[in-house]
Amino acid sequence: MPHRRRQQAISEFHLQQVERQAWQLRKELSAAQLSLKPFCAHYDACTFLQADIQRGLNLLNDRAADWEAPHRAPLTGG
Repeated sequence: MPHRRRQQAISEFHLQQVERQAWQLRKELSAAQLSLKPFCAHYDACTFLQADIQRGLNLLNDRAADWEAPHRAPLTGG
């Protein structure tokens, strides 16, 4: 079996796969949160997990861990 050289950064293909799965997980976590009482253990766990997923994706995209997309004003077309 050939030996493959390991890379320092994730490939675009794998990054797209991870982002797609993270999007699906965030969507399901948001739906689950709607059925929970706010500020209880499971609600908080969903909130923290979503934040951790976002931090991980930021790092994989070579951004600061606490980076957030800039706010876009409504009706600007952007």
